[in-house]
Amino acid sequence: MLNDLAYFLNGVSLMFFLMAAIRVTVYALQGASRPHRLFAICLAWMVVIEAKEFFLSYDPAYQYEVLAPGYTFPDLFTLPLLSLFFFELVMPGRITGRYALRLLTPFLLLAGAYAAGSLCMPRTHYLSFGALLGDLPAFLPSVLLLYVLYAVGYCIFALVRIIGYSIRYAEQITQAYSFTERIHLRWMRWMSAVLAFYLVSYVGIIAFTCSPLYTNFIYAMSLCVWALLYGCIMEYRTPEIIRDYWQKQSAAPEPEESPTEQSGRIAVLRQQVAAAIGERRLYLDPGLTIVDLATECGTNRTHLSQFFNNELGMPFRDYINRCRIEHATRLMEQNSYKIEELAQLAGFGSTTTFYRAFAKEKGMTPQQWQETAYAQKIRGGDFDPADLPPLVPGPE
Repeated sequence: MLNDLAYFLNGVSLMFFLMAAIRVTVYALQGASRPHRLFAICLAWMVVIEAKEFFLSYDPAYQYEVLAPGYTFPDLFTLPLLSLFFFELVMPGRITGRYALRLLTPFLLLAGAYAAGSLCMPRTHYLSFGALLGDLPAFLPSVLLLYVLYAVGYCIFALVRIIGYSIRYAEQITQAYSFTERIHLRWMRWMSAVLAFYLVSYVGIIAFTCSPLYTNFIYAMSLCVWALLYGCIMEYRTPEIIRDYWQKQSAAPEPEESPTEQSGRIAVLRQQVAAAIGERRLYLDPGLTIVDLATECGTNRTHLSQFFNNELGMPFRDYINRCRIEHATRLMEQNSYKIEELAQLAGFGSTTTFYRAFAKEKGMTPQQWQETAYAQKIRGGDFDPADLPPLVPGPE
């Protein structure tokens, strides 16, 4: 019964990956999206893996013969392909063909060495995995061990790199956007877990290829993981500003300013930001980006980002959300609003974002704020840590 279930899950997986690969490929060709192209390659590779399992795994000779470990090598090749896709998400535009080739070549060479060595061996059927290893030529177990060790080392390298650049990516989001809807990849925190899952499962497959229970577990978990990834990537769009942040590293350095020039520029920028925020109330635009505000102030995003971080002590998004929260509290002092209406009037793109920002700024929910005596007081100017002029006037 377990074997029948495994065969059924194998067929379901094959159809899922085939349909998903077709859809993502069409989407990638229409939108010219690098992450979608890489994800389409990953899905196409999984189609090959599932087709291999569908036609070979249930042949009794497949379980314990010289070629059996070699059949699993393509499974481990999923690890570098997935990591390249994850790298592209957290480092948009940085993954080149040469970089990818350096990561993939050891997998190809070790798999090729095992395949070449196994061609000289008869297709003997063994009773156990240990007996198979004992009868292999001396170099084949070494190649198999090197392949697994490289996969483990590669995954550790990928995990560290993904975590580090995910943190940097999140920081860049706060520097460039005043909103998080559809651009803040909270699901990125699970990418390392996905790679770890595949590392453990594939190494386990090498050692426990005859366990139907283990095989069924891997099929079920794999379908869940890939379905979640598929849903996330179909909703994902690479933020243009974030892509530009990576490109700026190769730009020529700007000439140094004297302390007097820098002080004068900051004073002018302070007045421009005060006018854009206090008079024109740009923070009420849910889609406001740092480029929009920089254009309004007649500067560039680099200088404006430095101004927020160095002079105001907070990134762009935190400052704009602080202005929005201050505006929302003034609205609550004058009238009673539904939370959904209040979030929209204050410039938030969603109620969830409003709740999160309000709790971070005030230490309580909007409902709790409305229920306290503080809602009857006017608290002008205390939210500005840089002694700017009052930037958020009362609602008209």
